[in-house]
Amino acid sequence: MSAPENATGDDSRAALRRCLWWCCPALLIGAVLRVSVLLALPEAYYGTDSNSYFEAASRLWNDGTLDVKSKRRWIYPVLLMAAPALPGRTLTVIAIVQHGLGLATVFGIGWITLHLTRRPQLWVPLVTTLAAVWPRMLWYEHEVIAESCLLAVVVLSVALALPAGSLRQRQRLFLFLLAATAIVAVKPHGRPLWLGLLGSAALIAGGPWRWDRKSLLAGVASIGVMLSSGKSDQGAWLLLSSALPVVRTDAGPWPEYRAILRPQIEEARADLSQYPWRQGRYKKMLAESKGDRQLGEAWTRLRADRRKFSSVARSLALDGILHSPLTYTRLVLTKMCMVLSDDNAGDRLARGEFWRQQESNNDDRWESRPREMHLLYETDRAGYQALVLERRQRRAWYEPYLLPFTKAFAWTRAVGPEGQRSITPTWLSALALLGLASCLRPTRFRATAPLWLSLLLYMGIIFAVGDTVSRYLLPVEWIGMVFLALGLDWMLDVIWRAQPPARAAVTRASDYPIRP
Repeated sequence: MSAPENATGDDSRAALRRCLWWCCPALLIGAVLRVSVLLALPEAYYGTDSNSYFEAASRLWNDGTLDVKSKRRWIYPVLLMAAPALPGRTLTVIAIVQHGLGLATVFGIGWITLHLTRRPQLWVPLVTTLAAVWPRMLWYEHEVIAESCLLAVVVLSVALALPAGSLRQRQRLFLFLLAATAIVAVKPHGRPLWLGLLGSAALIAGGPWRWDRKSLLAGVASIGVMLSSGKSDQGAWLLLSSALPVVRTDAGPWPEYRAILRPQIEEARADLSQYPWRQGRYKKMLAESKGDRQLGEAWTRLRADRRKFSSVARSLALDGILHSPLTYTRLVLTKMCMVLSDDNAGDRLARGEFWRQQESNNDDRWESRPREMHLLYETDRAGYQALVLERRQRRAWYEPYLLPFTKAFAWTRAVGPEGQRSITPTWLSALALLGLASCLRPTRFRATAPLWLSLLLYMGIIFAVGDTVSRYLLPVEWIGMVFLALGLDWMLDVIWRAQPPARAAVTRASDYPIRP
């Protein structure tokens, strides 16, 4: 074998050129696919959460007021404020920028793969091509939501930690910590990723007491950013909905609220293995208006007191988890596997489904927020309806391939009829787990810590608290693709070492550049 292309001592410009060359197939395929999406669906999808992100931009341009709510604070809503000022329809501008950011993200994934595999000429094209055509990534680039921006910042953060040992440089560590801070500034649920990245920095560069003052200030600033964004009560009621089957009904604090929830708790326990598929109904019951009729006036009064509601929800959930940790762990693992079985990612990229859901979302908005809709589509309602009619006639060559691709490349599969579902692994998850195992070897765990530590903390915390929302996968799903390469790379190493001694002797020590 020749000397590795990803040696730590490589000149950075030469490494960038090699990475760009090996990423070229993916970037070309990704560009063609994204242009095709933009030709078929020129306007970004304005979904159920999009208006909360665009609210600040709408207030700025329609009312002349600057007001960014705590739930959607910092980077993404601020970036959206600039979209109406750019030439072109606002939703088209957003779609173009986000798809461009998606291509840059693909290159970042290639850079990471380059430095973590021993045969990058094989794995960089494979991993980046998979990322470039991944329907979930493509879809969230086309929706007005912070996910594509969050993904880009996560990839940037990990890329700054490479080549191995880079975080021992003061300037690189500072930039890395700024990028990690940007993660929580894009979206509060990036906190586990931030925590994982800080932990990996401590593994690679030493504890914070060894950092320079500038890096310490960056770490402290990230805490301030986290405390100033997100809804304070959201995590508590999500945790309660996740832990509902293990909440005790016969002991513990707040007995009056345990009594109210007793019927729902017993119902959830009756078919415990299926609870992850039904959690959404209980989540709504606990926190939305639909629950008033089922949980009664006392629960409605509790919800009106946000501070007390958070305290009660957190107390009930934690008490149940501490008394039934194994049951709760099984529920969390089932939720993870259930979300990983999602095999219809990107289905809304088909123009029929896209406009069916978009019109359903927009009907009420034209009545309640006409100025916001005019700012987005730059036309009145009659013009919008004409636009929809014309867009529905457009053809998209990629539509027949969406469903077969997502079914072939699912991480797990949900099998069985409704009410009797179970999860089975796929070849994709088996290879990814092999790659994860390769990262935990003593010679590799530090260099790969930004991947495995961030992934494990994120998946564990997010699905311990949240429900089965597939978009939660987006910030870390690409790590599974890198793990595929690492697993295959490790397999080739094992095969190579199993060769007869005379042949194996040609392997030089320089073929193994990654060291902690």
